[in-house]
Amino acid sequence: MPIVDGDKYVGVVAAGQVRQSEDSEQPPYLTSPSSWRDDPRLVELYEQIPVYPRRRIVAAAELLVGVSKSADIRCDRPIINLPTRASLPVAETTQAPPAEPQFRLITQPVTADDEPAPDPVSEHHLALRDALTAESLDDAFIQAGVMLDEVFASSGDLRDELAEVEQIVVAVAADCAPRVVKHLSELVNAQQRNRTITNNRYQCQLYLERLLTIVLDEITRSRPQRRPDLRDLLNEIARNPSQPYSVTDASERLHWSPGHFSKLFKSVTGSTFVSYIASRRVSRAQLMLAFTETPVRKIAADLGFNQVNYFSRVFRSYTGMTPSEYRRRSSSRNGGSSGASFSAQNHSLLRA
Repeated sequence: MPIVDGDKYVGVVAAGQVRQSEDSEQPPYLTSPSSWRDDPRLVELYEQIPVYPRRRIVAAAELLVGVSKSADIRCDRPIINLPTRASLPVAETTQAPPAEPQFRLITQPVTADDEPAPDPVSEHHLALRDALTAESLDDAFIQAGVMLDEVFASSGDLRDELAEVEQIVVAVAADCAPRVVKHLSELVNAQQRNRTITNNRYQCQLYLERLLTIVLDEITRSRPQRRPDLRDLLNEIARNPSQPYSVTDASERLHWSPGHFSKLFKSVTGSTFVSYIASRRVSRAQLMLAFTETPVRKIAADLGFNQVNYFSRVFRSYTGMTPSEYRRRSSSRNGGSSGASFSAQNHSLLRA
């Protein structure tokens, strides 16, 4: 749950289910007789809930109460319904558990019965939101590729399915960067007005990447206190994998020594800097080979490979086949899984 003060990003509140250790004093509503322990599955799930000491739970509650006294915390979705008894001293709120929770999470406007309206959020929404909140443009692009792969696995008119993907992107923007929602909606509306029955998978990928880049730019603008770090470099590579990069240039950009940069980069990504750049270019080449008629020589040049033979060797080292073989196999699948699936399958290598 992002916390903002006007247009200024303050921080974020993250919450989840926890339990106290068995030997600590339990609230009465947790010790009342119940038959749930007779169900092995419920016991198994209960044991998976992380255990925290009471002092940490109390400290978290005091923090929320303290924040509620000093600021009005709101965002479009979700919002925090602040405690109605915020004027009480903090000490009073921690002496005994209240009969009712002092705050609750609302993900939609309340209904007439003052109960939260159901608002199921898809896994794609959550994954995309997590990627952008973590400022990982590469992960966001991978998730966009996964969604488009599912869309293009169908046949016929895909406009409705593509519209659903766009709705997810706009909804995620409402969560993470509400100020750009209007601009994003205008771009989406213009795209939908001009969309035809025939849609190119590669162009759709570039289009979604443009929308996600707009969202990420707004997120980074809302965090002016954050110092530049490795994420910025990785995001720059995701934006333009064909741009020439060298270890020296990258390390100077972050004001690190080349040795320190190389060591840290591999510890974060699991790959050397050169291999990481090559993998991103191969991933882009797969899309272009599968869903465009661009000659192999031009693809190699566009992605920063000076010689097509060198491009073919690099491409084969990652995919097990030459660019021409990959294009023929993709054509024989008649528009099956997209070239972007390389990114998803090698997520452990590419993630930061």
